[in-house]
Amino acid sequence: MNKFTQKLIAIVVLLLVLVIGLSLISGLVEERQSLQSQVQDDIARSSSGEQTIIGPVIVATFEHTQLEQFVDAKDNKTKHREVLRSFNRVILPQVLDITSALDTQYRQLGIYKALTYQSNNQLLGTFKVPESWWQHESATLKRINMVLAISDVRGINNGLTATLNDKTFELLPGTGLKQLGNGAHIAIDPQWLATQSVLDFKLALNLQGMQRLKFTPVGKETTVAIESNWPHPNFVGNYLPNTPSIDENGFAAVWQTTFFSTNLPEIIKSCVNSRKCDALYETTLGVSLVDPVNQYLKTDRAIKYAELFILLTLFAFMLFEIFKKLAIHPIQYSLVGIAMALFYLLLLSLSEHIDFDLAYLISSISCAGVLGVYITGVLGQARLGMLFCGGILTLYLILFGLLAAEDFALLMGSLFVFIVLSALMIATRKIDWYQLTNNDTND
Repeated sequence: MNKFTQKLIAIVVLLLVLVIGLSLISGLVEERQSLQSQVQDDIARSSSGEQTIIGPVIVATFEHTQLEQFVDAKDNKTKHREVLRSFNRVILPQVLDITSALDTQYRQLGIYKALTYQSNNQLLGTFKVPESWWQHESATLKRINMVLAISDVRGINNGLTATLNDKTFELLPGTGLKQLGNGAHIAIDPQWLATQSVLDFKLALNLQGMQRLKFTPVGKETTVAIESNWPHPNFVGNYLPNTPSIDENGFAAVWQTTFFSTNLPEIIKSCVNSRKCDALYETTLGVSLVDPVNQYLKTDRAIKYAELFILLTLFAFMLFEIFKKLAIHPIQYSLVGIAMALFYLLLLSLSEHIDFDLAYLISSISCAGVLGVYITGVLGQARLGMLFCGGILTLYLILFGLLAAEDFALLMGSLFVFIVLSALMIATRKIDWYQLTNNDTND
């Protein structure tokens, strides 16, 4: 076997070893990202997590007795007994206007941080109370509450009060309904409600949360307006905003829904009486605050191009050897490949402590500089070392562009590979690979 073939085999083995090393670095990225998720969960457990607000709605709970047939285990006879049952009636707002202002901030635990927000929410609207709605022929009224469900009540920052027709009420803990979970409610006097045909309500809610804020559009006509100083929103839920505006200073978005699009009367009724609430929890609209400075995601994306970049670097190294007729040992190829692979480990470790862009700049200059100095010593010419260093920096610059251009990353990557392949084909079109082999054999 000739020397050239032996060197090619050594380079292939080196590439396989480097691929294993890159997979270990990729696993380390996943491990650190998992640790970050655990820290975010810890912060959510110690403060508050994602928030979903359902309501307000007015719920009247009735009780009645019902004969139930059963088989007595003692004598195996069919008997009857009276059982106390309950059911609910619900009034949804005719009009519901929600305005929410989000102020974002980071909370840090060690080297990890999580994006949180403080939201100032104003809920305004109108209930139309049907005549004798709180009365039932065969059931007894147990209570009437105005209910506001809040997924994580630990985020409530203020004492909750609300006004109903200019009368102030204090909200009490709990929704009074297991189906709706956590929240708050107002106990309404049925006698007072009997004198009201329309209820105008106003409620202020200061709420802390993490990453997401969602509302259930329970009104016959619902308008939700959310604004924030965060410039990277992702609108989530079953409905998109009508007129979102996004710039470097933040975003503002407005949603409008009606019962025709939400079918909330049937969904609410099914939830409070049949306890089938999945559809209610899914009928939401809102925003997720995306953190674009996720160093683990960017590092993971960079590693996906690592094999290609290392292959290009080693091939360029081999072209230097061929054109300059120099003998470069496989160990020297190995050191170049390892230096290229360590770029990603350096990037990961630095980006945990400083800004990702700065970490990328330091890592790329460091690795390119070391390789330039090394190539100068190997080839014996400073010009070739500087040329190689410039080529490595160009590769890192292209990679940085691919990471920044999320929407066009595939297009840019495809064009880059095509251009590089074309350049390599042109540069090596006159190389007689058989002659290289024969020369090695003759030697």
